[in-house]
Amino acid sequence: MVGTGDGPRLVLEPPSVVRFSSESGTVLQCSAQGRPTPSITWVLADGSPAHAVPGLREFRADGSMVLRPFQSSQFRSEVHSATYYCLAANELGRVKSRLVHVRG
Repeated sequence: MVGTGDGPRLVLEPPSVVRFSSESGTVLQCSAQGRPTPSITWVLADGSPAHAVPGLREFRADGSMVLRPFQSSQFRSEVHSATYYCLAANELGRVKSRLVHVRG
């Protein structure tokens, strides 16, 4: 018997440009539907995975990426001035969001 399900489909993706201040930080949201439930990961434009950076870049269970408020001495271009996309994947496929240009 062949299993049934649905490949991932984005239901919420981030805007193409996000500007934020170091005092406020920002949250980039991404969510998808599918069966089985897709996992959400964030990827840099060059295809490398975006990893958590303690106190600066974090990921929530709901698929959101959080860029925390930071002091000017903590600025990191690979976190605060980067291009990302979110990737939703399950065993039936994968789909990526538009590119998101983040400028902090």
